[in-house]
Amino acid sequence: MGHLGLTPQSIHKFGTYVVRATTEEEAAKLKEDANLLSKAGCFAIVLEKIPAKLAAQVASETPIPVIGIGAGKDVDGQVLVLHDMLGITTEFSPRFLRRYHNLHEEIRGAVTAYINDVKSLEFPNEREQY
Repeated sequence: MGHLGLTPQSIHKFGTYVVRATTEEEAAKLKEDANLLSKAGCFAIVLEKIPAKLAAQVASETPIPVIGIGAGKDVDGQVLVLHDMLGITTEFSPRFLRRYHNLHEEIRGAVTAYINDVKSLEFPNEREQY
């Protein structure tokens, strides 16, 4: 599986999480790279954080599935990281992220209750021991 656009594993090379392939030159290079990945045998390509119009062009010109993460709706599939979607992580909030729940607060509450129960010797109680 190929991966073009923002590649978080190479963030130190680029230094930032900004949208990729916003210039004509970068867009042309991304389209060329998508074509090369397809010819090299990739079964699919992930396009991350690129302009939606560019992603649509790549998806229409590429014979393999194109999966988007912050690449608009005109691709073959979507990725949304589970921890982000469920609100487990809260420090990362790009425009394409839709949080469907706020588990961060629920988890914090559960962990705080657990700590308090352990400190007050309420956990484990008689029923929770062998």
